Amino acid sequence: MITKKPINNSKYQKNIVLTNTGRIAFKHILKTIFKDNKEGFILLPSYIGITDREGSGVFDPVQEIGINYNFYRLNNKLSIDFEYLQFKLKKIKVKALLVIHYFGFSKNDMNFLSNYCKENNIILIEDCAHSFNSYFNNKLLGSFGDFSFFSIHKFLSTVNGGILKINNEKFFIEDIPNNEKIKLNTLEVLYKSNIDKISELRCRNYNHLFEKIRDVTWLSPMYGKLPEGIVPMNLPVLIKKRRDFVYFELMKRKIPTISLYYRLIDEISRYEFSEMYYISNNILNLPVHQEIELKDINILSKVLREIKINN
Repeated sequence: MITKKPINNSKYQKNIVLTNTGRIAFKHILKTIFKDNKEGFILLPSYIGITDREGSGVFDPVQEIGINYNFYRLNNKLSIDFEYLQFKLKKIKVKALLVIHYFGFSKNDMNFLSNYCKENNIILIEDCAHSFNSYFNNKLLGSFGDFSFFSIHKFLSTVNGGILKINNEKFFIEDIPNNEKIKLNTLEVLYKSNIDKISELRCRNYNHLFEKIRDVTWLSPMYGKLPEGIVPMNLPVLIKKRRDFVYFELMKRKIPTISLYYRLIDEISRYEFSEMYYISNNILNLPVHQEIELKDINILSKVLREIKINN
């Protein structure tokens, strides 16, 4: 049938849902997966944070829906310990696996992980809250799993905003309530933003800061120079002694930083996942976002060098 203009908005659309937060996006992914049958577990990485003010964006939706959960081990780069993962799969019936691309980095072979989950009939979910525009082998993170979700406000100057992406055609997200949908002003910022330019500036800032602080004896960058395709949320370092002292010294000089995640959820065993608690107790995430200029990076690195910590 010939019409004057297009009348079917469902054709040629990306299979995404725009939400108010990434947490809401994750909740609706879980509701879809476990809608008809809550049997089986979701496997979660063992580095998940919580705060008194915000709760836990990852763990709260799992508890809210009442899903069986368990945790898998990560190494000191926050990559999956596949031997441990296979051990878990033999012990419990796993229905879904969550992989988090911490701080914008892809620390896992996503082609291997995607194929592994398909072979084992596991639904793969990518948490891209930190990785808005990062790639693995020239393929956008968030495109490997059956589902993925993003947090707009961690990449752009908004106070909210989430994206839910569906890559498996057999799944469909039912319409979400209006109060959980993306806000108009957030959508406007997203549409107007030059994502490639923002990504370029973040990469520039990260690499410049990395070169400036790589020889500071009392801290260790978790990762090296940026691999091709990675757009960082921040530059994570481990402070060997007195992380909180460094944090407050920077705050005194009007240089705000964060520690992701300085407090882990209680459900993560200190005995089983002691290395995650070490990272949690020592991590500091230095800012490299697009509004920071090179002169700011120079000031930050100078201040870090001026802070005295006995080895």
